[in-house]
Amino acid sequence: MQGESRENLSPCNLMRGFFSLERRCSDSALESWYADVFPGFIEKCRDLIVGNAGPGNVEGLILSGSFASREGCVAMLDGGPVFLSDVDLLLVVSSQASHAALYPRRAIIGRACEDLLPDARFEGRVDVGIMMTGELTSMPLSPGVFDMRERGVLLHGGKGLLDRFSSLGPGEIGAGEALRLLGNRMAAFLGDRPVTDMPEGKDLYRFLYGVSRVYTDILTASLCAGGIYRSGYASRAEFLSNSPEASQLRRELGGSLTDDVVRWTRFKTDPVADGFWTVEDRAWRMWLEAAGDLLAVRDGISRKDHGRGRGGRLWFTDLLRAWNAAVPDISFPGRLKLFIGSLISGREPGGHVRAESVRLIRHAVEKGTGGGVGSAPGSYPHRETSWEEAAFRTSAEWYRLVTGREEENLG
Repeated sequence: MQGESRENLSPCNLMRGFFSLERRCSDSALESWYADVFPGFIEKCRDLIVGNAGPGNVEGLILSGSFASREGCVAMLDGGPVFLSDVDLLLVVSSQASHAALYPRRAIIGRACEDLLPDARFEGRVDVGIMMTGELTSMPLSPGVFDMRERGVLLHGGKGLLDRFSSLGPGEIGAGEALRLLGNRMAAFLGDRPVTDMPEGKDLYRFLYGVSRVYTDILTASLCAGGIYRSGYASRAEFLSNSPEASQLRRELGGSLTDDVVRWTRFKTDPVADGFWTVEDRAWRMWLEAAGDLLAVRDGISRKDHGRGRGGRLWFTDLLRAWNAAVPDISFPGRLKLFIGSLISGREPGGHVRAESVRLIRHAVEKGTGGGVGSAPGSYPHRETSWEEAAFRTSAEWYRLVTGREEENLG
């Protein structure tokens, strides 16, 4: 397949002109890597993905997320790159048959992309999302969709594809999506709990990156809930620090949390451990402090929201399909119990896991992580057990639902 050359990679927002995947870094070796290696890696990923799908089945391939905005988190350790952020790629296909064939293979295709860069280690993953063209206009009012329109990079396909995304203003995202985002972060942060109190090397960077994502998502969610969202990590931090429009948000967060958000944004976009970890620091204390900040902001948005901005309830058939796909190995009585509960709550499996993640984070912040916790509703994703085991099972299930992969790094 002859794809577009590196020089022809196109931003989703065509008004921004020429786009480059190169960037400035405090680490000169990492800066050279972004210039010399990373664009070629993205090209190879494009060719592999389109080749696997069959060029005739592909409407487009878009690089989105933090690497599209040149803010992906990669650390150069022991002479090689460690991907901390995910590489987010959206494959748009032309038919239901193509979607049905490719969707179960998305994790395999992502791993094959990672194998194209054998000198790198992937703590984050190459995440290949798959959608049909007709679904673009109904994508949710989310920060990710907003950012894709503003900063995404078209790797393959005609530019007319980009016109199919619905227009989305920063005030349209709202508190419901903010709470969903924070629930997702809680599920992921359960998986980021430290194994030791003083991690080193790659483990230290992975832990610090998990903490940084708490604070960048606190800012993202707060801006969404306030109707003043901005695209880009650095742009959001600058807006919070200096814009008169963000003065109310600064008061709500308080000076200390505002400073933490801005400080951790620097690590997220340019990971250097100096200044973020000292010999006096302890990982569990840092984890609990970040979990407490995450919970406080989530509760504050929830109190102000009072249930507004929620999406419509899922149809019976949608819930049934979602639960059958999520828990294929569970007994029939267990599945029936979960399904009846989901009809009452309106929660699909992801919403169920997010709610349980909030409960486990609250338990850790208010009661600590020792001792036991009760069973999750329907005993999914865990039965009555220790907090540690419940955190492991909940975060692993969230990871599986989101990525189609089993989590190799949890525990």
